[in-house]
Amino acid sequence: MFHFVFGSSLIAATVAIQAASMSAGLKVFRHLEETRPEFLSKRPTTITVVWVIYLMIPIMIDVCLWAVFYSAIEALPSFEDAMYFSTVTFTTVGYGDIVLAKEWRQVATFEAVNGWIIFGWATALMMAIIQRLYFRSGT
Repeated sequence: MFHFVFGSSLIAATVAIQAASMSAGLKVFRHLEETRPEFLSKRPTTITVVWVIYLMIPIMIDVCLWAVFYSAIEALPSFEDAMYFSTVTFTTVGYGDIVLAKEWRQVATFEAVNGWIIFGWATALMMAIIQRLYFRSGT
């Protein structure tokens, strides 16, 4: 139950980070649609690149949050190892060269599911933006 509480709490925190970031980004995008539609239609590739980079910022924060957790519970020998492990787990790459102690392994599955959800959400939003940009530009 202890692992479930920690895993669920971290998932809730990362979802809140993503929701706030995506909401802020969409607010700016909508503002540009209303006030400078010609800017969007003339630069869809630039806007796409900026949007992808913007979406990576909260993902990096999410990974860091998990790494801080692993460091705080001393599940890994260093913060560098925690960052590496968190990145590999969140992205579901799962190299397996660094692993958690047996009592913490179940928490790592929460992070993998968390990353899967966040990347899916970011991808869906990215596709929605791309459709609006390229539909607007007529390309």
